[in-house]
Amino acid sequence: MIISYTDKVVIITGGTRGIGAALVHAFSAAGAKVIFTGKSEQGNINLTDNCRYHQLDMASENSLNQFLDLVGQLDKIDVLINNAGVNKIDAIDEISLKDWDWIQAVNLRGPFVLMHTVAKAMKKRKSGKILNISSIFGVVSKEKRASYSTSKSGLLGLTRASALDLAPFNVLVNSISPGFVDTDLTSKILGAKNLNELVDTIPQKRLARPEEISNVALFLCSSQNTYITGQNIIVDGGFTNA
Repeated sequence: MIISYTDKVVIITGGTRGIGAALVHAFSAAGAKVIFTGKSEQGNINLTDNCRYHQLDMASENSLNQFLDLVGQLDKIDVLINNAGVNKIDAIDEISLKDWDWIQAVNLRGPFVLMHTVAKAMKKRKSGKILNISSIFGVVSKEKRASYSTSKSGLLGLTRASALDLAPFNVLVNSISPGFVDTDLTSKILGAKNLNELVDTIPQKRLARPEEISNVALFLCSSQNTYITGQNIIVDGGFTNA
């Protein structure tokens, strides 16, 4: 199977580290013109000739609108990948409204706003792929994950419903729900001790590598996928089946 993104324009949010960085690398290596975002200034991000970086704070209305203006100037958009995400662990009776709103804004409202804009352009061209990066915690959950699970479950609902709206226009919408991936965010949230204990609960006895997520994304967003839409692909080493 040959997967090529030559002459394709791909937007990836949250593309500066972890899964996002793996997505940027995979799609640019496959020939795509990649527009990727991060919350910080460009800094030490290594750019190839076919990659462009734009600062975007998904929780900021002003920042989001500025990015939408840029998106509106593009000749075409072949793929949108909503990857940017945040998490903060708190019990349901301890979550602050500020943190709740922040998590929903970045993980759910932001993707909706981008999809709302991009879908219009894709419908006109009768072609496009949208991929939302959710989480196994949108499918199952764990204590102190109410805000995060709500946002990721909502993203799965948004994926399914949007797929039905856009299917007649040859626009396919899917999601990937990664399990525990070897990223900075995973280490920060869990800590070394909890991370080691967690690995023992994963049937494959290891964390996923970021590229194991980006490989699935490459297929779902490619011309090889012509009939899969409204689906959530769980990539978790068997964790949710254990």
